[in-house]
Amino acid sequence: MGYPARPGTVGRLASYPNVIRAVLASLQLSIADAASLPPPTGPYQVGITRHTIEHFNPRDPLAPNKVSTAFLATIFYPTLQKPGGAPELYLNPKTAAYFENSWNYTWGGPVGQPPYPTILFGPGGGGPPVEGSTIPLAELASHGYTVIGLDHPFEQPFLRYPNGTGAYGIDIDFNDLQLLEAIYRTRLVDNAVLLKRLPKLVQQLKAPFNISHFGALGYSLGGAASFGSMYGDARFVSGLNPDGSLFGRPSSVFADVKKPVFLLASEYHSGEGEQADSSWQIFLSRQTGYVREIFVIGTTHY
Repeated sequence: MGYPARPGTVGRLASYPNVIRAVLASLQLSIADAASLPPPTGPYQVGITRHTIEHFNPRDPLAPNKVSTAFLATIFYPTLQKPGGAPELYLNPKTAAYFENSWNYTWGGPVGQPPYPTILFGPGGGGPPVEGSTIPLAELASHGYTVIGLDHPFEQPFLRYPNGTGAYGIDIDFNDLQLLEAIYRTRLVDNAVLLKRLPKLVQQLKAPFNISHFGALGYSLGGAASFGSMYGDARFVSGLNPDGSLFGRPSSVFADVKKPVFLLASEYHSGEGEQADSSWQIFLSRQTGYVREIFVIGTTHY
């Protein structure tokens, strides 16, 4: 298919410059007035497909009666096929109305053969959902990465499943740490279930996605879950957390993941001031593997 050779050892943090550029590119959203997405900068076109992952969860903190039966997986992948026809709305109209944003995106195309680890992405708690991060995720796909983003129903303001049904979210009290920790644990379950079901899904799609090596990426609560999912799973080779406060093991004395990790943060995570997030300092102090952090002074979480 004409894909470039893998640069260096799988999982080295040095393979993340495109990831970092993609995350920073998302900052353009706050100042962009255009209705169309900027084109990805990589050598490949980008395909997208959505899949319902069935999973019975009897301890879902946000679902009616605490029971959920599925979550949504959105896959961005590199392809050589150029999009045909007019651009389509990539952000669901109900979601777009909620966040007062609207952009265009093209769908479909044959699956490519990414030479890199597959990236598992988690959006921020309470939204925007995965489709709200199309710019950085499509950018990654254009450079050869397959990215799988997971949305949990009832957490995001609105989710549209491939069969046309939809699920509205509930209001989340972000001052309720017990609730946030429960949502975090639910994210860990979703990530584990996706990895278990992925080989069968890849077989059904006849898609040559990498299912042996993964990079963990997530924003905010998704970043916390990306780090939390790395423990005890050799398939995860490295992780990137943009601005996610940490819960569970990553914020404990057992926080060492023994793998390359990168933290990109607003000033809040610097560990200074009364409102600073101390969970990062705990995490950083326990790492024995390669770790790097960058604080962007003067910035906020959104």
